[in-house]
Amino acid sequence: MEEDENRLEDGCRMGNAGPFGHRPETRVGALAQECGSMSMGLQINGFVASGLCVALMGAGCAPTVGERKDGAAAADEPEAASEAPAAEDDTDAGTPGGSDAVDGLPPIAWISVTVDDGREPDNFPERREWMSADIVVQADGAVVHQGRAGIHVRGNTSAWFDKKSYALETWDADDEDLDVSLLGLPAEEDWVLQGPYSDKSLIRNHLTYSLYRDIGRYAARTRFVELEVNEDYRGIYVLMEKIKRDPVRMDLPTGAVLLKRDWVEGGPAFIRTDACRDTVKVEWPDDPSGVVERLNRVEQALLDGELRSVDLESFVDHMLTVELGRNVDGYVLSTWITLSEDDVLGMGPVWDYNGALGNASYFRAWNPEGWHYENPEFPADNPNGFCWYESLLADPDFLELRRTRWQAHRAGAWSDAAIEARIDEAVGVIQPAVDANFDRWPILGEEIWPNDAGAEDRLSYAEEVAYLKSWMLQRTAWLDSQL
Repeated sequence: MEEDENRLEDGCRMGNAGPFGHRPETRVGALAQECGSMSMGLQINGFVASGLCVALMGAGCAPTVGERKDGAAAADEPEAASEAPAAEDDTDAGTPGGSDAVDGLPPIAWISVTVDDGREPDNFPERREWMSADIVVQADGAVVHQGRAGIHVRGNTSAWFDKKSYALETWDADDEDLDVSLLGLPAEEDWVLQGPYSDKSLIRNHLTYSLYRDIGRYAARTRFVELEVNEDYRGIYVLMEKIKRDPVRMDLPTGAVLLKRDWVEGGPAFIRTDACRDTVKVEWPDDPSGVVERLNRVEQALLDGELRSVDLESFVDHMLTVELGRNVDGYVLSTWITLSEDDVLGMGPVWDYNGALGNASYFRAWNPEGWHYENPEFPADNPNGFCWYESLLADPDFLELRRTRWQAHRAGAWSDAAIEARIDEAVGVIQPAVDANFDRWPILGEEIWPNDAGAEDRLSYAEEVAYLKSWMLQRTAWLDSQL
């Protein structure tokens, strides 16, 4: 059984600081991980991320945006856009368009986890040991999956939030890994139950992953659920795919490499490049032998201005997504990287955007104006994590490609109307459960680290959604002025 990739560490490069280089002053958590929804045959840095159609479950078409399957509108929900935006046609760029394989998100579902012997996973936030459990998944009031599972708390400082996030594995009757299609997502056994907490819109990760898929890139697919653990209601969660090498997620061929730049734990999976002195973890393959030598060659060529071994469009789209959200983790943490079997370096998929989109109080992240990489504290505790981009930003051709791709995205999947439609889509799905979530976690109007200072003035969920929309409009307007 695979261990969770986000373990708490004692000797990481951040010492005892928070995940963004700031030491929390109270008992706080950082930001867990989330992702996107259904996609078909997307390409990620030259690799295919294939998907399975929801129809395989016999569920039929999902409702259109803001509509339940019974045709009734959710009570008191904001007016939703008529449909989710279509993905861009990036065929000229060599990246096929593609996004959700359904007309809209399905209604919010229900997951109940009952841990054996009544054990409470929240009591062991530092452990990454699987607790065996029974799981029941319901959609539209009907049981769509029932079986065995493993669960434990996941995340780094986010493990100390009152509302925990969990790693989830689906198991067979013998408590061995079992690939299962949950709520129409492609069958796998490794999942994430991300509990939005400091993100009081409850949708920032889902939104970002959807927008990334809307430009033809793979991001983890998501479903909104209400979670119950040991008959205790835990609120709105995001069921999402764990990023991993797998035919239905990142279908990396033999010889390719999956890397992650994040907290440094030590051990043979962590490698350090010669020129940039950048430390990354080899997530796949299991044997990291020879990877650092390959990465060193590509890195040196990049620094010398030789870019034939760099997937520039993936670097641009990754940068534009970081900057669109002004993500405090951007570039230096929670950053996924690929090296193809023929040594082409690529960026993505994006990951961990709870602290983005105006939701953080440092790195000037609350300000919709300014480049994230130019804030005076950047790159904080990971000074070597921006080395590749520093070199690329000195290349006029890279800057021109960044400008043209931004303008193409803004003309399609990232238009103001398309972004608002994605927000309305997600809010419409979770609206029936919003009151219950904030009854369980009454934090509206409170500043929950790393919230921006204005969080104390937003006393309702509607105000949180309005703030998100307003911030996004201001952010895209500033980026338009620069690009």
